[in-house]
Formats: sequence, structure tokens, C-alpha cells
Amino acid sequence: MSEATGQTGGLGPFRRRLDELDAEIARLFGERFEVCREVAHYKSEHEIPMMQPERVVQVRERYLARGGEVDLPPDFTADLFELLINATCRMEDELMGTPEEERVPVRLAASRLERSRLERSRVEHPRLQRPRVGGP
Repeated sequence: MSEATGQTGGLGPFRRRLDELDAEIARLFGERFEVCREVAHYKSEHEIPMMQPERVVQVRERYLARGGEVDLPPDFTADLFELLINATCRMEDELMGTPEEERVPVRLAASRLERSRLERSRVEHPRLQRPRVGGP
């Protein structure tokens, strides 16, 4: 047995557990995509627009919070969410037959909603209001 094999031989149980976890992650992603397919069909049948910016923001906030609860790096959690939500929204658009020119990128839709929320919060909270330029 070589020295390298001897040093890595003890990694077998860890590697098997990682392989099991990777299989479970893939299965869960597949299940999530299947539910998104069902959502796309439901939206089509009920003439509901694919893009629901409020829902994207809610899911993102929950996703980031859950990532923090299990000590995932915030940038990893945010990147994974963006990848996942963009892929599922693109799939929904395709299934719903949304023309390419009418598709709104998820990030753009969510950022518009976040800006809108910020503007509302400035109205509700005077300290957050932008200073006026010029006189009263």
C-alpha cells in the first residue's frame, strides 16, 4: 500500500456519505423542478403571470435565513438561490410559452420590487426619505 493510499484510505466513509448526500440533493432538486412544472401548468390554466416578484423576494429571504441557520456561507446561499430560481423561472416561461421578448429576468423583477419596497418605507419612515434638493 502506498503512502498516499494509506493517508486517503480513511476517507472512504466520508466520501460514501457525501455521495449519498449528493444523490439526495439531486433527488430533491428534481422534485422541486417537478413542482415548478405543475405550477407552470396551473398558472397557464388560470392565466396567472409567470413572474411573481413578491414571491421571489419572499422565497429568497427565507432561503437566505435557512442557509444561515445551517451555517452556509451567505454568498454561497445567495448564488445557489439565484441559480435555482433563474433555472426554474426560465423553465416555467418555456412551459407557459412566454415569448422571449416578454420574459423578465428574475433578478430585475426582484430588484424592482425591492426598490419599490424601499420607496414605500421612505414614505412610512421620514428619516429614510431622500433629502430635498432646493427649497421647501
